[in-house]
Amino acid sequence: MLRCVRAYSAEVRDAALAQREADLVFSPLGIWLLVCACLPAAAGADRERLEALVGCSADDAVRLLESFLADAPSAIHAAVAVWISGQVETEPVRHWRERLPAVVERGPVPSQREADAWADRKTLGLIPRFPVDVGDMDVVLASALATKVSWTVPYDVASTHDRFPVSSPWRDAVQYVLWTEVTGHTAIVGTQAAGLVAVHEARAAHDGLAVICVSADAATDPAAVLAAAHEVGEHISAGSAVPATSLFDLPLGDGHSWTISERERPAWQPGQRFERIRDVALPAWRIHSELGLLKSPTFGATTATSVLGGLVGEGPADAKQVALATFDRTGFTAAAISTIARAARAPVTPQHTGVERSATMRFDHPFASVAVLVGDPQSQSRRFRGLPVFEAWVQTPCEVTSDQL
Repeated sequence: MLRCVRAYSAEVRDAALAQREADLVFSPLGIWLLVCACLPAAAGADRERLEALVGCSADDAVRLLESFLADAPSAIHAAVAVWISGQVETEPVRHWRERLPAVVERGPVPSQREADAWADRKTLGLIPRFPVDVGDMDVVLASALATKVSWTVPYDVASTHDRFPVSSPWRDAVQYVLWTEVTGHTAIVGTQAAGLVAVHEARAAHDGLAVICVSADAATDPAAVLAAAHEVGEHISAGSAVPATSLFDLPLGDGHSWTISERERPAWQPGQRFERIRDVALPAWRIHSELGLLKSPTFGATTATSVLGGLVGEGPADAKQVALATFDRTGFTAAAISTIARAARAPVTPQHTGVERSATMRFDHPFASVAVLVGDPQSQSRRFRGLPVFEAWVQTPCEVTSDQL
């Protein structure tokens, strides 16, 4: 799975960056999970295209989807849902749904309020609104990823003017920056993607999550800098040392993201060399982004909506991801909701006239109420099914409180 998601991330990076106006945060993993969920419904050229994107066969995609959702890392809250309207319950739709692992949530297409509540719940309250209008959709795939972690050591706060040089474009943008002498995996590293870069790793206290910050020369393409961060991340996640460049191999003075100085100090041997990263300063940041997943075929959503159209009809489609992230003195929070949705073909307008009767119900005098256990259909034990738990006779109604209006 690691290999597949890394390859997918590299594939979609340019397409995501092409949509940014300034900042950008997105989750390739969130989209990759959706494409994996769609794969069992695909056939022919569509299946080949999606398998090439996710980096494995449809069967392996289902297996990887199941293994991740069933045992997600403690730092990540993850969910995938497939919602299908009862109006499109065909044999191919049922076959697709049956091939999905049990850990994928499923059910009818919810109301917008229910979809919003799902997004809010699955992202730990970080994204309170579902990004797609589900009202006219007949099939909706959604993934949610969220994290809230604290740093092992919180940052100190320092004056920006004390820590950033006059040449920095951010020197007057903020009054304070984060600062620490506890540098961990902080080094100057030569990377294949972006050349010489400054690297700083912020490590979560208990959840096995690291946020790797990489600063390259200002003229470097953002995609290359992101690729360099992945390079460094491979070393850190493997537990190997970051391949730092010796400070003695670099010139004294200012680099694009550092200043190197030199002094004499006591040593055990003549000419003995010492080197260290003394401290690091970086700004806090907060980003909210939205990606249109149909704006580039690279994401796979274009093919996925075509696959869904083959199941339910070629009606309107929508696919997007909303994501946010905050990096501050005490920790890191981030969340992403990714969704691919399709409506069925527009129904044929009836040509004849009929008669319909309808009724409205009024509980406008005393009535009874009973709460009963109906049992879990997945459970093998049904001995409590039908057991009444609460009973009531409603004699006196009460006013709806203001906080429920």
